Amino acid sequence: MKLNTMGVAVAGGLTWGIALMLLGWVAGGGWGDAWVNLLSDIYTGYATGFVGGIVGLLWGFVDGFIGSWLFAWFYNMFAGEK
Repeated sequence: MKLNTMGVAVAGGLTWGIALMLLGWVAGGGWGDAWVNLLSDIYTGYATGFVGGIVGLLWGFVDGFIGSWLFAWFYNMFAGEK
C-alpha cells in the first residue's frame, strides 16, 4: 500500500506547527521555556508569547511538511507493491 505523500505532508506540517505554536504560548506561563529557547536557535523569530507562537506555527508547518513528505516518499520508494 502506498502513502498519499501530500496528505502525509499536510498532516505532519499541521501537527508540528500546532505543537510549536502551543509550546510558544504555554512557555509564557513558564512551562517549556527551555525548549522554546533551544528551538529558537533553529527557527528564526520563534519565541515565547502569542507572536512567537504564530512564527512557530509557520516554521513548524514548513519544516513538518518537508520532513513528512520526504518520509512518505521514502516509504513509498522502499515499500513497493506486493
